[in-house]
Amino acid sequence: MSRLTVPKSTHIERKEELLDRARSDGYEGIVLFGSLNIHYISGMYHLPTERPVALGITADSVEAIVPRLEKEHATRDDFLIDDVTVYFEYPQGNPMKTVAEMCDRLGIADGAIAVDADGSPARNGYTGPALSELVSADVGVEDYITDMRELKGEHEIELIRESSAWANLGHRLLQEQIEPGRRPIEVRAEVEADAVKMMLDTLGDRYEMRSWANPMQCLFTTGDVTSLPHSMDQTTRIEQGDNIVTIVKPNIGGYTTELERTLFVGEPTGDQRTYFEIMKESQEIAIEMIEPGVEYAAIEEAVVDYYQEQGVSEYVQHHVGHNIGLEGHERPFLDVDYEGEIRPGELFTVEPGFYVPDVGGFRHSDTVVVTEDGTETLTYYPREIDELIV
Repeated sequence: MSRLTVPKSTHIERKEELLDRARSDGYEGIVLFGSLNIHYISGMYHLPTERPVALGITADSVEAIVPRLEKEHATRDDFLIDDVTVYFEYPQGNPMKTVAEMCDRLGIADGAIAVDADGSPARNGYTGPALSELVSADVGVEDYITDMRELKGEHEIELIRESSAWANLGHRLLQEQIEPGRRPIEVRAEVEADAVKMMLDTLGDRYEMRSWANPMQCLFTTGDVTSLPHSMDQTTRIEQGDNIVTIVKPNIGGYTTELERTLFVGEPTGDQRTYFEIMKESQEIAIEMIEPGVEYAAIEEAVVDYYQEQGVSEYVQHHVGHNIGLEGHERPFLDVDYEGEIRPGELFTVEPGFYVPDVGGFRHSDTVVVTEDGTETLTYYPREIDELIV
């Protein structure tokens, strides 16, 4: 890709699809408050705080309401925004009144408005009011954009493909730096610094940061901590014989991927090898089953059956996977209780795993895109145990 971003033409197409969905339900316009939803439709990203940001959309105009500190950014030509209205600050400036005035200018204040939330989210001390308190229109909360984000277009897939390529590099640097006696947080800081430098030196002006998060996250836990899948403890020192479970997530153009591996510090024990092979086989079962028309639930059901055969089902703590894109977790989910069938253009992290007390966690995660006849795996780091020994 010459530019590491979704082009404005795609945002125009998304706006039209969003309007079509809203019109079919009787709405005359749309107001968005969620930062990722605003980004998805207009291309404008921003740092969400207590200060409300809103995007008003009709067939004739797209208008943004932003605090003063976002004015110059919001008026960029590459964003799908026709007009920008500025208030100074919150709580001064009465931003939601400004949003209501925008609805009046757009001609929707007295009709029916589809919103992603009835007002700005309650974060960082923000307390309201709701949009429905300030306009006479019927305000309906709709999930349109969450639905739209389930299927990825070609530009989104290419951004996630690029992210996956950098994940491979980040993980290689991570595995090379792991050694007994060090803390994960120390290794992470060094690896992320090196990986980000390589990424930015290579991509140059094509790369644009869209949040304050590190462009390349290279995390891991070690030892007994790995039996807690979402533990944030990265201070336990690495010891000989440890399981290590990693997660590497670069961000390119606002889109992320997920690459996870189970490593071993020194020669694995017999139990570690046995559990590792069961985990790896479960991931292969899941990936091989994914194709258009297969039920989401069937993927996890197959893994559950296999884990029961292998006697490890008691160690499972989460479902098999989830969609990914602008967020690390998106729907649909590979879950026994999620209804529907897999479609081309969906992406999934495929990460069945289990967690054995006093031994550790066992989980690989790879990002796959669903094609017309199966899948393409975008992450490609080695998966065999003998390549994952530190």
